[in-house]
Amino acid sequence: MIRSMTGYARAALDNGVYQAVVEARSVNGKHLDLFIRVPKERLDLEEVVREVLRKNLQRGRVDCYVSLEPMASAVKVARIDYQTARAYWDALYQLHLKLPGSDPPRLENLLKLPGIWETDLPAPEAEGVRELVAQTTEQAVARLLEARTVEGQAMARDILDRLQELETDRVLVEERRQVVARELQEKLRAKMQEIVAAFGGTLDENRLLQEVAYLLDRTDINEELVRLKSHADQMAQWIASEEAVEGRRLDFMTQELHREVNTIGSKTTDLTVSQAVVRMKNAIGKIKEQIQNIE
Repeated sequence: MIRSMTGYARAALDNGVYQAVVEARSVNGKHLDLFIRVPKERLDLEEVVREVLRKNLQRGRVDCYVSLEPMASAVKVARIDYQTARAYWDALYQLHLKLPGSDPPRLENLLKLPGIWETDLPAPEAEGVRELVAQTTEQAVARLLEARTVEGQAMARDILDRLQELETDRVLVEERRQVVARELQEKLRAKMQEIVAAFGGTLDENRLLQEVAYLLDRTDINEELVRLKSHADQMAQWIASEEAVEGRRLDFMTQELHREVNTIGSKTTDLTVSQAVVRMKNAIGKIKEQIQNIE
């Protein structure tokens, strides 16, 4: 089973007094990079969120936004803090005087500033709020993992299709290998007969067999084909398995696939095999693109 590093999730929970909302977005990355934003008056919540994310995620860049708002039913009375409002107003007006051409402050500007409104809402109890945010983050991460798993399933299907394309061309090359060996033997026989005839001699069959064996040994790709099938089968098993597989392991196997195909291409001059090698490299390249986004 594979899981994508891309996903989005949102969760909201409340404890009757406060509501916590957690949004999480993730994209691919080599390591686990966490970027967390919490209310500035509750910076202690950042470590709570970070702990939950680290416990559940392995790789990727994750942006997590946490908001904490009082429940409407918990707010009984709202009053203006006139002292704070007056201080804000004086500061805004002084700023207006020092900035020629600026507009004077307006009431709607003042009412948006923090600390203007007072309520009878009790101060948030630290441990209770941390527990609320932790639970909300857990729920958001669970949904994020679901989203990443769904995308991972789509990626798995595409990779398995590419591996099937690779196997089709591997079989073609394996079948063509026998034909190429016979063609090479016939070409070498014809060439040696031509040379021997030019000097008025007869063809030495033993010498011919030695030359054929030497050339076939240099151009033999059986080992590469065997390893290519082994690597591709192993990758397919990992992807189809119910157990999670790391993107790094798949990336390493992709490099091994590419190495074997490169060697096959360097050992042959046959047009059919060369064309198959190009197609196999293309399939492996598409697999590698998908793997870059696997957790």
